[in-house]
Amino acid sequence: MNILIIKLGAIGDVIRTTSILHGLKAKYKNCRIEWVTKKESFDVLKNNNLVDKICLIDNALNKKYDLVISLDDDFEACELASKVNSKRIIGAYLKNNQKLYTNDSSLWFDMGLISRFGKQKADALKAKNKRTYPEIMYKILGLNYRKQEPILILNKSELNFGKKFAINNKINQKNNIIGINTGAGGRWEDKKLGIEETAELIDKLNKIKNVKILLFGGHEEKERNKKIKVLVKTKIIDAGCGNSLMEFASLVNLCHVLVTSDSLALHIGIGLKKRIVAFFCPTSPNEIELYSRGIKLIPKKGCVCCYKPKCDISPEWNIDEIVNAVKELI
Repeated sequence: MNILIIKLGAIGDVIRTTSILHGLKAKYKNCRIEWVTKKESFDVLKNNNLVDKICLIDNALNKKYDLVISLDDDFEACELASKVNSKRIIGAYLKNNQKLYTNDSSLWFDMGLISRFGKQKADALKAKNKRTYPEIMYKILGLNYRKQEPILILNKSELNFGKKFAINNKINQKNNIIGINTGAGGRWEDKKLGIEETAELIDKLNKIKNVKILLFGGHEEKERNKKIKVLVKTKIIDAGCGNSLMEFASLVNLCHVLVTSDSLALHIGIGLKKRIVAFFCPTSPNEIELYSRGIKLIPKKGCVCCYKPKCDISPEWNIDEIVNAVKELI
C-alpha cells in the first residue's frame, strides 16, 4: 500500500505529526510512506526510518497512491492533495478553487481556519477541545491510539555538535542542565514570557544544586536574549540564536529539563523525549501531549486558548510556580 502524507509546516507541526507513523505502519502492514513537506522541514524527517521517501513540495508527484493524508489547510497543500492520483483522501483538498475537507477529518478541521462553521464557532470548538493532537490524528485516521510518540532522531554529526558545545562550556554529567526557551517568534505576542520575568526565572533556577542554564532562541530572539543577559544577576550559558535547526535540536538534547513556550522548541523537546515545563497563553494546552514527562502551566491571569495575536488580557505569571515545576522534574 502506498501512502502519501502532505504536511508542509510549520516545523513543530511536522515533528508532532510524525506520531502517526507508528499507527500507519501497524495498521497497513508493509506499507510504503512518502511525505511531502517544505525545504525547511526536511531535516526533521531525514533520519526517520519510518518515512520511505521525503518529497519537497516543488517536486512533481507522478505515482499513484492508495491513501493521501492531507493535514494542512493552505491553498498549496489542498491543491496538491487534489492533483495527486489517489484512491482515497483524508483531510483537506481543493474543489472548484475552494478549500474543503473530508468528513472523516472534521474532528480536526472543524476547529481550523477552513472550518465549515466559520471562524467564531471554530475558535469556540478549539477552546472546548480536550483531546491532544496525536489523539485527534489517530481518531481521524482510524488508527489504534496508544500514546505513540513523535519521532526526532539526531545523527552522529548532530550529536557531536552538542557534545562539543558541552565540552567547550564545561558541562558534565554531574550538572542539572536546564534549557530556557521563553521566546516564541512573532505570530502570538503573548506566547512569550517577559524579558524581566525570564531574568527572574533564571536567577531563581540558579539556586538549584549543580545547575547549569542554557538560554535558547532563534533569529527573532537575538535582541531579546541580549536584554535578558544584561538583567540576569547569576550565571547563564548562551546557546546562541544563529544555530541551524538540527544544531538547535542537538543543544536541546543536552537538557535534563526544558522550560519553554508553546513553540518549535517544545516540539523538539517532546520529539527528543525531554522532561518539559511548558507554559501556554493564547494557544491550547490541551492539544499538547507531554507523554508523562512534563508539566503544563497557564498564567495566573490572562487569556488561554484565545488564539489572538495579542491577548485581551495580558498574561501574568507566577515565576515561583515555574521554578517549582522544574524542581519537581529534576
